[in-house]
Amino acid sequence: MTDQLTLRRSAARPAPRARPRPAPSAERVVLLAAPLLFLALMLAAPLAELLGRSLADGGAALRTALGSAVFLDAVWRTLWLALVATLVTVGLGTVYALAVAVGPAWVRAFLVAGLLVSLWTSVMVRTFGWMLLELPTGALYWLLHNLGLADAPLQVFQTTAAMYPAMVAVMLPFAVLAVLGPVTAIDRDLLAAAAVSGAGPLLTFRTVVLPSLRGAMISGGVLVFVMSLGFYVTPLLLGGPSNLTVSGLINAQLRTANRIDVGAAMSVLLIAGTVGAYLIADRLFRVSERWGGR
Repeated sequence: MTDQLTLRRSAARPAPRARPRPAPSAERVVLLAAPLLFLALMLAAPLAELLGRSLADGGAALRTALGSAVFLDAVWRTLWLALVATLVTVGLGTVYALAVAVGPAWVRAFLVAGLLVSLWTSVMVRTFGWMLLELPTGALYWLLHNLGLADAPLQVFQTTAAMYPAMVAVMLPFAVLAVLGPVTAIDRDLLAAAAVSGAGPLLTFRTVVLPSLRGAMISGGVLVFVMSLGFYVTPLLLGGPSNLTVSGLINAQLRTANRIDVGAAMSVLLIAGTVGAYLIADRLFRVSERWGGR
Protein backbone atom coordinates (compact mmCIF):
# COMPACT_ATOMS: atom_id res chain seq x y z
CA MET A 1 0.00 0.00 0.00
CA THR A 2 2.82 2.38 0.83
CA ASP A 3 4.50 1.64 -2.50
CA GLN A 4 1.29 2.45 -4.39
CA LEU A 5 0.93 5.81 -2.62
CA THR A 6 4.55 6.66 -3.42
CA LEU A 7 4.03 5.85 -7.10
CA ARG A 8 0.85 7.99 -7.24
CA ARG A 9 2.60 10.97 -5.65
CA SER A 10 5.54 10.62 -8.04
CA ALA A 11 3.18 10.55 -11.03
CA ALA A 12 1.30 13.60 -9.75
CA ARG A 13 4.42 15.72 -9.50
CA PRO A 14 4.94 18.04 -12.48
CA ALA A 15 7.92 17.40 -14.70
CA PRO A 16 10.85 19.70 -13.98
CA ARG A 17 11.09 22.60 -16.38
CA ALA A 18 14.19 23.06 -18.49
CA ARG A 19 16.22 25.94 -17.24
CA PRO A 20 16.88 28.62 -19.82
CA ARG A 21 20.47 28.96 -20.88
CA PRO A 22 22.15 31.99 -19.37
CA ALA A 23 23.02 34.79 -21.71
CA PRO A 24 26.68 35.02 -22.63
CA SER A 25 28.52 36.97 -20.02
CA ALA A 26 30.87 39.83 -20.70
CA GLU A 27 33.82 37.58 -19.82
CA ARG A 28 32.87 35.10 -22.55
CA VAL A 29 32.52 37.84 -25.10
CA VAL A 30 35.94 39.19 -24.22
CA LEU A 31 37.53 35.74 -24.38
CA LEU A 32 36.00 35.05 -27.79
CA ALA A 33 36.84 38.47 -29.19
CA ALA A 34 40.60 37.91 -29.23
CA PRO A 35 40.66 34.66 -31.28
CA LEU A 36 37.94 35.91 -33.62
CA LEU A 37 39.86 39.12 -34.22
CA PHE A 38 43.02 37.13 -34.81
CA LEU A 39 41.27 34.92 -37.38
CA ALA A 40 39.76 37.93 -39.08
CA LEU A 41 43.11 39.71 -39.40
CA MET A 42 45.39 36.76 -40.09
CA LEU A 43 43.12 34.50 -42.15
CA ALA A 44 40.03 36.20 -43.47
CA ALA A 45 41.74 39.41 -44.59
CA PRO A 46 44.55 37.69 -46.57
CA LEU A 47 42.03 35.32 -48.17
CA ALA A 48 39.87 38.25 -49.18
CA GLU A 49 42.90 39.96 -50.71
CA LEU A 50 43.81 36.82 -52.65
CA LEU A 51 40.27 36.42 -53.93
CA GLY A 52 40.10 40.06 -54.92
CA ARG A 53 43.30 39.86 -56.96
CA SER A 54 42.28 36.54 -58.50
CA LEU A 55 38.87 37.77 -59.64
CA ALA A 56 40.06 41.14 -60.93
CA ASP A 57 39.45 41.84 -64.61
CA GLY A 58 36.78 39.18 -64.79
CA GLY A 59 38.96 36.38 -63.41
CA ALA A 60 41.70 36.73 -66.02
CA ALA A 61 44.35 35.55 -63.56
CA LEU A 62 42.40 32.38 -62.81
CA ARG A 63 42.04 31.61 -66.50
CA THR A 64 45.76 32.21 -67.00
CA ALA A 65 46.64 29.85 -64.15
CA LEU A 66 44.28 27.09 -65.28
CA GLY A 67 45.50 27.39 -68.85
CA SER A 68 49.17 27.17 -67.93
CA ALA A 69 50.81 23.84 -68.72
CA VAL A 70 53.54 24.59 -66.18
CA PHE A 71 50.92 25.04 -63.44
CA LEU A 72 49.13 21.81 -64.35
CA ASP A 73 52.44 19.92 -64.32
CA ALA A 74 53.18 21.39 -60.89
CA VAL A 75 49.75 20.31 -59.66
CA TRP A 76 50.28 16.68 -60.72
CA ARG A 77 53.82 16.71 -59.30
CA THR A 78 52.52 18.08 -56.00
CA LEU A 79 49.73 15.51 -55.78
CA TRP A 80 52.04 12.62 -56.57
CA LEU A 81 54.69 13.83 -54.13
CA ALA A 82 52.10 14.25 -51.36
CA LEU A 83 50.57 10.82 -52.05
CA VAL A 84 53.87 8.92 -52.06
CA ALA A 85 55.17 10.81 -49.02
CA THR A 86 51.92 10.09 -47.16
CA LEU A 87 51.95 6.35 -47.83
CA VAL A 88 55.60 5.93 -46.88
CA THR A 89 55.33 8.22 -43.86
CA VAL A 90 52.27 6.47 -42.42
CA GLY A 91 53.90 3.06 -42.86
CA LEU A 92 57.16 4.10 -41.22
CA GLY A 93 55.31 6.10 -38.56
CA THR A 94 53.26 3.05 -37.56
CA VAL A 95 56.38 0.91 -37.25
CA TYR A 96 58.10 3.67 -35.26
CA ALA A 97 55.15 3.96 -32.87
CA LEU A 98 55.03 0.19 -32.38
CA ALA A 99 58.75 0.19 -31.59
CA VAL A 100 58.20 2.92 -28.99
CA ALA A 101 55.35 0.96 -27.41
CA VAL A 102 56.90 -2.51 -27.22
CA GLY A 103 60.64 -1.79 -27.09
CA PRO A 104 62.74 -1.88 -23.92
CA ALA A 105 63.16 1.25 -21.87
CA TRP A 106 66.43 2.39 -23.48
CA VAL A 107 65.02 1.91 -26.99
CA ARG A 108 61.88 3.81 -26.04
CA ALA A 109 63.91 6.69 -24.61
CA PHE A 110 66.14 6.83 -27.68
CA LEU A 111 63.21 6.85 -30.12
CA VAL A 112 61.23 9.45 -28.18
CA ALA A 113 64.30 11.68 -27.92
CA GLY A 114 64.86 11.40 -31.67
CA LEU A 115 61.24 12.28 -32.31
CA LEU A 116 61.40 15.36 -30.08
CA VAL A 117 64.67 16.56 -31.60
CA SER A 118 63.15 16.24 -35.05
CA LEU A 119 60.16 18.31 -34.00
CA TRP A 120 62.30 20.98 -32.34
CA THR A 121 64.70 21.34 -35.27
CA SER A 122 63.82 23.85 -37.98
CA VAL A 123 62.65 22.49 -41.31
CA MET A 124 65.24 24.67 -43.02
CA VAL A 125 68.05 23.12 -40.95
CA ARG A 126 66.86 19.59 -41.68
CA THR A 127 66.58 20.38 -45.38
CA PHE A 128 70.13 21.71 -45.45
CA GLY A 129 71.21 18.45 -43.85
CA TRP A 130 69.62 16.51 -46.68
CA MET A 131 71.30 18.83 -49.18
CA LEU A 132 74.70 17.94 -47.70
CA LEU A 133 73.81 14.27 -48.05
CA GLU A 134 72.55 14.46 -51.64
CA LEU A 135 75.10 16.81 -53.22
CA PRO A 136 77.03 15.21 -56.10
CA THR A 137 80.08 14.79 -53.86
CA GLY A 138 78.26 14.92 -50.56
CA ALA A 139 78.12 12.53 -47.63
CA LEU A 140 76.12 9.90 -49.51
CA TYR A 141 78.66 9.85 -52.34
CA TRP A 142 81.52 9.65 -49.82
CA LEU A 143 79.95 6.58 -48.20
CA LEU A 144 79.19 4.80 -51.45
CA HIS A 145 82.61 5.66 -52.86
CA ASN A 146 84.41 4.23 -49.83
CA LEU A 147 82.31 1.08 -50.14
CA GLY A 148 83.28 0.78 -53.80
CA LEU A 149 79.71 1.30 -55.00
CA ALA A 150 80.13 4.69 -56.73
CA ASP A 151 82.94 6.05 -58.90
CA ALA A 152 81.27 9.13 -60.41
CA PRO A 153 79.49 11.95 -58.51
CA LEU A 154 75.86 11.23 -57.77
CA GLN A 155 73.14 12.87 -59.86
CA VAL A 156 70.46 12.88 -57.18
CA PHE A 157 70.46 16.46 -55.99
CA GLN A 158 67.70 18.69 -57.41
CA THR A 159 65.71 15.82 -58.87
CA THR A 160 62.25 14.53 -58.03
CA ALA A 161 63.76 11.51 -56.27
CA ALA A 162 65.71 13.79 -53.93
CA MET A 163 62.52 15.23 -52.46
CA TYR A 164 60.92 11.98 -51.24
CA PRO A 165 63.24 10.94 -48.37
CA ALA A 166 63.48 14.48 -47.04
CA MET A 167 59.71 14.94 -47.16
CA VAL A 168 59.19 11.66 -45.31
CA ALA A 169 61.75 12.66 -42.67
CA VAL A 170 60.06 16.03 -42.11
CA MET A 171 56.54 14.57 -41.92
CA LEU A 172 57.38 11.45 -39.90
CA PRO A 173 56.84 12.95 -36.41
CA PHE A 174 53.26 13.92 -37.25
CA ALA A 175 52.41 10.38 -38.36
CA VAL A 176 54.08 8.90 -35.28
CA LEU A 177 52.19 11.17 -32.89
CA ALA A 178 48.89 10.32 -34.59
CA VAL A 179 49.42 6.59 -34.09
CA LEU A 180 51.32 6.51 -30.80
CA GLY A 181 48.27 7.05 -28.56
CA PRO A 182 46.16 4.22 -30.04
CA VAL A 183 49.20 1.92 -30.03
CA THR A 184 49.66 2.31 -26.28
CA ALA A 185 45.91 1.83 -25.76
CA ILE A 186 45.78 -1.62 -27.39
CA ASP A 187 44.39 -4.19 -24.96
CA ARG A 188 47.24 -6.53 -24.06
CA ASP A 189 44.71 -9.25 -23.19
CA LEU A 190 43.74 -9.42 -26.87
CA LEU A 191 47.37 -9.93 -27.82
CA ALA A 192 47.73 -12.63 -25.19
CA ALA A 193 44.53 -14.33 -26.36
CA ALA A 194 45.78 -14.31 -29.95
CA ALA A 195 49.09 -15.86 -28.87
CA VAL A 196 47.30 -18.54 -26.82
CA SER A 197 45.10 -19.33 -29.82
CA GLY A 198 48.22 -20.08 -31.88
CA ALA A 199 48.32 -16.90 -33.97
CA GLY A 200 51.75 -15.89 -35.15
CA PRO A 201 53.10 -12.32 -35.14
CA LEU A 202 51.88 -11.52 -38.66
CA LEU A 203 48.39 -12.91 -38.04
CA THR A 204 48.18 -11.07 -34.71
CA PHE A 205 49.21 -7.84 -36.38
CA ARG A 206 46.67 -8.29 -39.18
CA THR A 207 43.71 -9.31 -37.01
CA VAL A 208 44.31 -7.45 -33.73
CA VAL A 209 46.79 -4.60 -34.08
CA LEU A 210 45.94 -3.26 -37.52
CA PRO A 211 42.15 -2.94 -36.92
CA SER A 212 42.89 -1.02 -33.71
CA LEU A 213 45.19 1.40 -35.53
CA ARG A 214 43.33 1.85 -38.81
CA GLY A 215 41.49 4.99 -37.73
CA ALA A 216 44.64 6.62 -36.34
CA MET A 217 46.62 5.72 -39.47
CA ILE A 218 43.98 7.30 -41.68
CA SER A 219 43.88 10.45 -39.55
CA GLY A 220 47.66 10.72 -39.62
CA GLY A 221 47.67 10.12 -43.36
CA VAL A 222 45.15 12.89 -43.97
CA LEU A 223 47.20 15.28 -41.84
CA VAL A 224 50.44 14.45 -43.67
CA PHE A 225 48.78 14.67 -47.10
CA VAL A 226 47.19 18.04 -46.44
CA MET A 227 50.44 19.46 -45.06
CA SER A 228 52.43 18.06 -47.99
CA LEU A 229 50.22 19.83 -50.53
CA GLY A 230 51.50 23.21 -49.37
CA PHE A 231 55.08 22.23 -48.55
CA TYR A 232 57.55 24.81 -49.83
CA VAL A 233 61.10 24.77 -48.45
CA THR A 234 62.11 21.13 -48.90
CA PRO A 235 60.80 20.61 -52.47
CA LEU A 236 62.23 23.95 -53.61
CA LEU A 237 65.76 23.37 -52.28
CA LEU A 238 66.04 19.67 -53.11
CA GLY A 239 63.93 19.53 -56.27
CA GLY A 240 65.35 22.57 -57.97
CA PRO A 241 63.72 24.98 -60.45
CA SER A 242 62.92 22.22 -62.94
CA ASN A 243 60.79 20.25 -60.45
CA LEU A 244 58.61 22.96 -58.94
CA THR A 245 55.60 22.14 -56.82
CA VAL A 246 52.60 24.47 -56.67
CA SER A 247 53.99 26.44 -53.75
CA GLY A 248 57.34 26.88 -55.51
CA LEU A 249 55.58 28.02 -58.67
CA ILE A 250 53.60 30.57 -56.67
CA ASN A 251 56.87 31.93 -55.31
CA ALA A 252 58.24 32.17 -58.85
CA GLN A 253 55.19 34.15 -59.97
CA LEU A 254 55.61 36.64 -57.14
CA ARG A 255 59.39 37.08 -57.13
CA THR A 256 60.53 36.31 -60.68
CA ALA A 257 57.66 36.80 -63.12
CA ASN A 258 56.20 39.72 -61.14
CA ARG A 259 52.67 38.40 -61.73
CA ILE A 260 51.06 38.96 -58.36
CA ASP A 261 47.59 38.34 -59.77
CA VAL A 262 48.53 34.95 -61.23
CA GLY A 263 50.33 34.02 -58.00
CA ALA A 264 47.21 34.95 -56.04
CA ALA A 265 45.07 32.85 -58.38
CA MET A 266 47.35 29.85 -57.94
CA SER A 267 47.23 30.37 -54.18
CA VAL A 268 43.43 30.36 -54.22
CA LEU A 269 43.40 27.17 -56.30
CA LEU A 270 45.87 25.53 -53.90
CA ILE A 271 43.79 26.49 -50.87
CA ALA A 272 40.61 25.28 -52.56
CA GLY A 273 42.23 21.98 -53.47
CA THR A 274 43.56 21.48 -49.94
CA VAL A 275 40.19 22.22 -48.37
CA GLY A 276 38.49 19.97 -50.91
CA ALA A 277 40.88 17.10 -50.14
CA TYR A 278 40.22 17.47 -46.43
CA LEU A 279 36.42 17.57 -46.90
CA ILE A 280 36.51 14.44 -49.06
CA ALA A 281 38.65 12.64 -46.47
CA ASP A 282 36.34 13.78 -43.68
CA ARG A 283 33.32 12.57 -45.64
CA LEU A 284 34.88 9.16 -46.23
CA PHE A 285 36.73 8.58 -42.94
CA ARG A 286 35.22 11.10 -40.47
CA VAL A 287 38.62 12.35 -39.40
CA SER A 288 37.17 15.49 -37.79
CA GLU A 289 35.38 13.33 -35.21
CA ARG A 290 38.68 11.71 -34.23
CA TRP A 291 40.51 15.04 -34.10
CA GLY A 292 37.65 16.59 -32.17
CA GLY A 293 37.61 13.78 -29.64
CA ARG A 294 33.95 12.96 -30.16
